Amino acid sequence: MSDDIIDSGDVNNGQRPQFLTVLCILTFIGSGLGVLGSLLGIVGSSALSAFMPAGTILVSLIGLVYSGLCLFGAIQMWGLKKQGFTLYLAGSIIAILVTLYNAFTIQSTMSEINSQFSEIEGVDPVDFTGAASGVAWTSTIIGILIIVAFVAMYNANKKALVN
Repeated sequence: MSDDIIDSGDVNNGQRPQFLTVLCILTFIGSGLGVLGSLLGIVGSSALSAFMPAGTILVSLIGLVYSGLCLFGAIQMWGLKKQGFTLYLAGSIIAILVTLYNAFTIQSTMSEINSQFSEIEGVDPVDFTGAASGVAWTSTIIGILIIVAFVAMYNANKKALVN
């Protein structure tokens, strides 16, 4: 009869908490798609290198690194290993830095496009810089908030992770 009683003093009784399971599954989906998208970006950039902007392959490689780190970290946390949180955190930091870089790049690219249109005689340039900047920064902030929320939720589950 005592085998049926669960020791409430133990944090997780060697089992993965349901919330950690949900977080890991969401990360498997999101980071798995990130890895797949990055691989497709690398292949596409290589095949169409003459038509792609400089640095496209590098951006895809960096995406592969941070998506891979987050995915591998989630796999480790699925197995209740503490090192998984560190890997996930490293991938998340890289993702935030890349997100910020992309937002700044979009803003400068839109400014350059507007200046090129203003040089064409008879064309009334429409200022897309403000709109593009607003969209870029809104999605940047939302993306960073999601990343920070996942890191915080994984951090709240660190007590369930062992060795």
